[in-house]
Amino acid sequence: MNDDQSEPLRLLVQRITRHQQEACQQILETARLEADDIIALAEAEAKRREALVTEAEEGRLAETEATLRARQATEVRQHRLHQTQAMLEQGWTLLLAQLTQRWADAGQRALWLATLRQRAEQTLAPGDWSVHHPPAWNPAEWGASSAAVAFHPDEHLTAGLRIGCRGAWLDGSLQGMMANRRELSARLLAQLEKDEAYP
Repeated sequence: MNDDQSEPLRLLVQRITRHQQEACQQILETARLEADDIIALAEAEAKRREALVTEAEEGRLAETEATLRARQATEVRQHRLHQTQAMLEQGWTLLLAQLTQRWADAGQRALWLATLRQRAEQTLAPGDWSVHHPPAWNPAEWGASSAAVAFHPDEHLTAGLRIGCRGAWLDGSLQGMMANRRELSARLLAQLEKDEAYP
């Protein structure tokens, strides 16, 4: 090949090589841009999934924490309930002992009887009264009354009296007080709380 023909061929090869290099450069640039887009999408998807996992984990942790708080609050309430029940039982024992002791004491019993007689005169209709009493009690302790009174020993009574007239009853017996345990429990709890607050 002579030199005259080799120059155009060399230029052609140069042009083809340059075109090839430019095409490769463009392909690489496009591939790089596509790769950047794919990486950006993958990173965004990874962040989205991570956020979902974090949110789910935070939700699970919050639910677990709420469950633990609820369980702890329940245990505290149960503990307080047991304490209250124990305190109430102790209060009932003390109350029964004190009322039984008051009934056994002649002076205290006289006050109990006078209060019952006064209440009966204020609340019961005039007429014959039926007074139910503990078998061991002496009706002579009743004293004077404006009503005619019939005394009836009642083996179910241990302290106090039940006074009836025309179907209405005034129950001043220990057993009558015990029958209304819910109301007395509320009063007893209130008193026990006062006693604890001011020792």
